[in-house]
Amino acid sequence: MRILFCNIAWMNYYKGIVWGKDEPQNGGSYVKETLDAHEKYNFEAIPLTEESGYPKGEYCLGFVETKSTNKETRNQLRIEKIYDCEGMNEETSVDDVLVVYCALYPDAIEKETYVVGWYKHATVYRNCKVMRFLSDTEEEYYDQAYNAIAKKEDCVLLPRGARRKANTWKVPRKSKGVAYGFGQSNVWYAQGREQHNLLDQFLNRIVSQIENYDGENWIDKYAEGME
Repeated sequence: MRILFCNIAWMNYYKGIVWGKDEPQNGGSYVKETLDAHEKYNFEAIPLTEESGYPKGEYCLGFVETKSTNKETRNQLRIEKIYDCEGMNEETSVDDVLVVYCALYPDAIEKETYVVGWYKHATVYRNCKVMRFLSDTEEEYYDQAYNAIAKKEDCVLLPRGARRKANTWKVPRKSKGVAYGFGQSNVWYAQGREQHNLLDQFLNRIVSQIENYDGENWIDKYAEGME
């Protein structure tokens, strides 16, 4: 299965910033300096028409900051590193990817990363795309950057309380004694499962949990006062 782990800022609803109710946390220097996060709309379902370039329907547009600094591939998402995408060095996108969004838990003493939600059957783009929308007042526009897109019915946002429950959704970070997980990058391709039994077991468990998840989905839930 094609799978991609993306580290983003922690929010409860990911439907825009609501000061005092849902603000991005633990998103790195950009969030600290600007009090903003491009991923703030990752789980807001948006109706699109065929004019947008996609079949008519409701979609979620997901963003992760790649932090790639290589001159030739700056800010690219290296889709050829995704499992089963080897050799796609020249492709601009890849389909049918399970994108797992993760974030640092804001109240933990030590760094603890948990799954906050996912897109099934997503299209993932090498380079960020931008889509323009009218603001709520319909007097101004805002531009939404995204490097993944999926149909609303394939998207799940875990309730805040479920994300850390019993460490079920905990995602490792590379450290002394832990040979796999997120490193310095916000993108983890989870490569090498064939040679790493513990990684293979972890991926099998996470995929199974996602495939069998029948709990609450916050995809239609907003911070109080936003509806």
